[in-house]
This record gives sequence, structure tokens and C-alpha cells, in this order.
Amino acid sequence: MKMALSLTNVCKRFGGVTALDGVSFDVAHGELLGLVGPNGAGKSVLVNVVSGFYPLTTGSILVDGRDVTYAPPHHFGRLGIARTFQNIRLFKRMSVLENVLVAFPRHVRSPFGSILRWNRRAEIDHALALLSQMRLVEKADQSAGSLAYGEARRLEIARALATEPKLLLLDEPAAGMNDRETDELRADISDLRSMLDAIVLIEHNVEFLRGLSDRLVVLDYGRMIADGVPDIVLKIPAVVEAYLGAAEDA
Repeated sequence: MKMALSLTNVCKRFGGVTALDGVSFDVAHGELLGLVGPNGAGKSVLVNVVSGFYPLTTGSILVDGRDVTYAPPHHFGRLGIARTFQNIRLFKRMSVLENVLVAFPRHVRSPFGSILRWNRRAEIDHALALLSQMRLVEKADQSAGSLAYGEARRLEIARALATEPKLLLLDEPAAGMNDRETDELRADISDLRSMLDAIVLIEHNVEFLRGLSDRLVVLDYGRMIADGVPDIVLKIPAVVEAYLGAAEDA
């Protein structure tokens, strides 16, 4: 049975520093996997490896059964992998709507040729639908730089969805949000499941993931220390110990 994502013995070293040490897990089609861990656990490094930003030191990555271990970075997007960033990366001088429009695959693959084939009305309608799903449609004509912090987070997700991904990687999407924004985002992510093959959600806040994830994988100092359903994983002594006094992930 093909998995949406399979990692086998994934290691990533930066000089003498081992950021990921033998990480192995699968993500099934239809699954929302929560990836958690304290400060310095290697969560963001893992998302950078899976999205092609960092090459592996050793190990393998399969996406829907296809080996992408040595694929160049731009191939990951073409394979249907999209991600958001822990540090928000938007085109701040462009409008909210334009930030979504530029992410459509036909523009990314052929930015000049696509102009001749551009069905402007259809793409605007699609972009507005994505913004509506992320509670941003009323902000469509505003500059992205004018958005509040939580709104900018949701715009990143809308832009990632515009790439028509199969696998969505969300890197700490709730970081810095207030309680109301966090609750709204949890509901929004739950609604996204019907649009995607799988979601990997990287979070430091385990409470955000408790009722949202099918499974949790826990990292600590680059090693996987637990894998299972949230209510069981969060009671494992090693997991509890890893989180004692943990600060926000960098």
C-alpha cells in the first residue's frame, strides 16, 4: 500500500551537529499527522528536508511511493508538496488576492506563457474561494503587509493551497496567535482535510493538536521518541519529560 509520505532512517547533519538522527515514519492517505517536540527538536529541519529545502545526509523519502530522496528542490512542488514557513513569507507590497494568484501552478511553471492562456475571471474566482475558506475574502484588495499577524498566517495557507498540493506541510501555523485565532485556525485546518491527500502539522503546542491529529510523532534532539494516537503519546513519560520547561521552538 502506497503512503502519502514515507521517511526511512532520515538523518541531517550540519557539520558536526546532527539535527535529525534516524527518523522513520509514514503518513497515510487521508491522515493528519502532528509533528511535535520541544525547542531544538528538529521539527522545522524535518519540514525543510521533506519539502526539498535541505538535502538529506542519509536515509530516504518517498512521496506516494515515488523516491524523491535526490530530487532537485523545484521537483517537490511539482510532485504536489506545499508548505508554509515558521517565519511568515508574503509579498507584502502585493494585494492579498495577488499573493494567491501568483501561486497557481500555470504561472509558476510558465510565468510569461501563462499570460496568453490566462482565464482571469476563473482564476480570480478560485483565489477568492480559497481566501473565503481562510476567512480573508473581505481583505482581498488590501496589501498583504497590512494584515494582522493571524491573518498573514492564514494567507500563507491560502497561497499554499493555490499550488494544488496533495501533501500540505504546515510549520507552526498557530505560533503567535491569540486564543480566538487559534480556535478558528484549528477549525480551518480540519476543513482542509477533504481537499488534500494528507497534512503534516508541525507544532510546539500539543494542545492545539490534541483533538486535531490522527497521530502524533514526537521528536527530541533530532530523534523520534514516540509515534501513536495523541491521548496515548502525550502520557508517555519520555514525552512528558521532553516538554518540561520547554520553550517555544526556534
